Amino acid sequence: IECGIAEQDMVSMASGLAARGLLPVVHSFSCFLSTRPNEQIYNNATEHRKVIYVGSLAGLLPAGPGHSHQCVRDISSLGAIPGLTMIEPSCEDEVGLAVDYCVNVAEDSCYLRLVSILVQVPYALPPGYAMVKGRGAILREGRDAVVFGYGPIMLTQAIGASERLEREHGVGLRVVNLPWLNCVDPDWLREAVGECRVVFTLDNHYVLGGQGQMLLATLAELDLGRPWHGRCFGVARIPDSGQNVEVLRAHELDADHLCDAMLHEVSRTAV
Repeated sequence: IECGIAEQDMVSMASGLAARGLLPVVHSFSCFLSTRPNEQIYNNATEHRKVIYVGSLAGLLPAGPGHSHQCVRDISSLGAIPGLTMIEPSCEDEVGLAVDYCVNVAEDSCYLRLVSILVQVPYALPPGYAMVKGRGAILREGRDAVVFGYGPIMLTQAIGASERLEREHGVGLRVVNLPWLNCVDPDWLREAVGECRVVFTLDNHYVLGGQGQMLLATLAELDLGRPWHGRCFGVARIPDSGQNVEVLRAHELDADHLCDAMLHEVSRTAV
């Protein structure tokens, strides 16, 4: 059903379809889907009308259209809605697993956050990986620090930073994919952190209200049995417009800037 540029009407129509026993899947650019029909999404979720929302072109990139189209606040806009699970897949294989979860496993509404640009990912999901709510997977091992991220843009940068840290500085940075944007299993989180004393998070979103703040807040409530230090990386100001590579660099979210910042934190914490 083509609804044009009327996201509020589209989500209201989905509510009626869900009330009649159908499973609607609604799609728009994430910058519009998360904001214009925010009230209707809240009402659907709290009235237990299951709808699958698909927001494309999510995050800082593509950066060419400018900040009105760079969706870096949808996690904070929708993340607190009861009965709405937010997911950003890390790669093509995880997209299929996420769709299967949304359709066949989830009892309530889901928001599937998609990066819609070509990304050559330098990692693969572990063999036998399955989507379990609130849990993720280690993509690269390391014992000195751990970084949690999601989606192909930021996880690719995290892998690049991890490789350079090990190659040039002998620092082992564990890279963890957590596709669940607004929920985490505390027991899994404790296990994923392991013995690392430095915890980083990496958001393709404003730091304020992103996945990273949720993770550090959850860790603060856990008893890790030792001191630890955390830092959130993400978008800290209104996004720049330009070529993708130069905008990542301008926001200091490319692999090289992340490597330098993480090295500083690990070195400072070790003193």
